[in-house]
Amino acid sequence: MRKIFFFLIVLPFFILSCEKKDHENNRDLHRYTLVDKDGNPVPLPEDKLIVLNFMAYSCSACMEEIPVMKKVIQEKKYRDRFQIIAMVIDSDKGDLSDPVFPIYPNHKQNFVRFPVPGTPTTYIITPEGKKLVTIYGAVTEENFRKYLDEALEKSKKILN
Repeated sequence: MRKIFFFLIVLPFFILSCEKKDHENNRDLHRYTLVDKDGNPVPLPEDKLIVLNFMAYSCSACMEEIPVMKKVIQEKKYRDRFQIIAMVIDSDKGDLSDPVFPIYPNHKQNFVRFPVPGTPTTYIITPEGKKLVTIYGAVTEENFRKYLDEALEKSKKILN
């Protein structure tokens, strides 16, 4: 009889309390624009637009576009206006040693706000997370500059 009581009464309350806790944790994650694999907020600059690059170490196009993005983003026109943040989706290992192209291990919660149909996928966003430009596939120097310019124009309209 005790076993029946446990399964019918106590177990459902236990399960519901666990689900509520998970739901509360997910709600907390929504407060942040980006979170790392452990759910910690990713620090974003408040005075720059963010180039949010979703990449995979196993993606050759992703690896090839890193030096292109780093080169263009350091040009005088863009250097003080943009910050690259990369989120790796196929590994728990990030690489924060490069300040120009820091790579954080991704948390699945980021896909709610920033869907990634394939890699590389890049968003250019405001510090608050508003999407200005979405880029599917790898960039070249020429089209990356066009996307950055487009984001600058769109951000001016938002601020005015």
